[in-house]
Amino acid sequence: TKEGLLTAEEWAKRAVTSSSPTRLKTFHPIIAAWALSQFERAPHRVTEWNRQLVAMSASKPHLKPDLNFLSAQIIAWKNVQAGIMTRLGERKELSSSEDDLTSETVDSDDESKIRRDVETIFASAQSCKQLLEKFYPNELNSTQDTNALKAFTSMFTHTIQAWGCASRVTLLYPTSSVLLDTSHGVDEMLKIARLFDDKLGADESEEEHAQHMLRLVGTSYAEIASQLYQIDSDVDSDAETRYESSISGRTIFLEKFSHIERMLRDYDFYSRKQFSQGMFTPESKSVRHRLYKEVLQGCAGVTLPADCGHVVRVCKLIMDNLSWQEEQCQDGVQEDITEIFVDMALLAGTVVKVPDERMYVLTAIHNNASRFFKRKKSFETSSYATVDRAALVGAMRMAM
Repeated sequence: TKEGLLTAEEWAKRAVTSSSPTRLKTFHPIIAAWALSQFERAPHRVTEWNRQLVAMSASKPHLKPDLNFLSAQIIAWKNVQAGIMTRLGERKELSSSEDDLTSETVDSDDESKIRRDVETIFASAQSCKQLLEKFYPNELNSTQDTNALKAFTSMFTHTIQAWGCASRVTLLYPTSSVLLDTSHGVDEMLKIARLFDDKLGADESEEEHAQHMLRLVGTSYAEIASQLYQIDSDVDSDAETRYESSISGRTIFLEKFSHIERMLRDYDFYSRKQFSQGMFTPESKSVRHRLYKEVLQGCAGVTLPADCGHVVRVCKLIMDNLSWQEEQCQDGVQEDITEIFVDMALLAGTVVKVPDERMYVLTAIHNNASRFFKRKKSFETSSYATVDRAALVGAMRMAM
């Protein structure tokens, strides 16, 4: 509750003025509580606490806020959005249950409130972006700490989600401002991917740092693909927007397909350039495979035959990179990637309209997956991943 939060803050203030030894961890609960509270004043309170800790660190260096404390500012802004979206949903339910005689008055009264809420959601996303650009890459270049790099994953993920939220809210509550519409939110989200350009083009001297960067990039790219798909899902759920979208027949995901393909190529180029056996940890594999799954999920919205080439090209890119991974992997924990190949087979059945071409694509998918099938002799089985042959064949039959 808000009362409990304020009580906890009083205890933290006492710790500041106390002559007893104080640890940085002492302030973590209060900053985390504010960040998760969804109160609109929360980001300012988190910022103020970090400012106080920076001031105290002048005489007590151990109290300097680490990246987990700094990332709480972004989390706080993202949760302000979550609180507003909850209120908007409740208001919509209340509005739909109002009497027809009073609905006009209610709509008029709510219009200005909704406008302010939409503006706050976009302002929150902008604040997330500004904080991210402030901390990255300066703070990243100054540390090799694993926890710090994990904090950056949180920063990027929450900032991307913030722009995704802003993009979706204008589908429900359109405005006349070009700075408060879906396309602006999507463009800002895609700009985040470009923050990695300098890093992807550089050679990392530390192998561990390169592996953390690879996971950070892969997680961020996967989140962007996921948010684009969620925006398209919201478009499909809104009748008016669906009608406008059907004029072109293209989803937002497909409109931004060149960006998606570039992200895939950049990610795999960097992973090959910084190659080491360290990239075959379960965590690294999971990030890579999630990226592929999110991209394929977004491709599921493709309906026009003219666009099938884009989907087939991305499927080939994914299969080539999985094959390269398998060739390089000497040992490790196998991960089941059946879902990736099944998704590609089902996509072929949807987007490739010409039967002969569809059969050619399905054959290529099966041939690429075959290297991951289980073998009677264990030494012949891939050490990188496995694919369930029966499940893939079943998907291929459906696609035919």
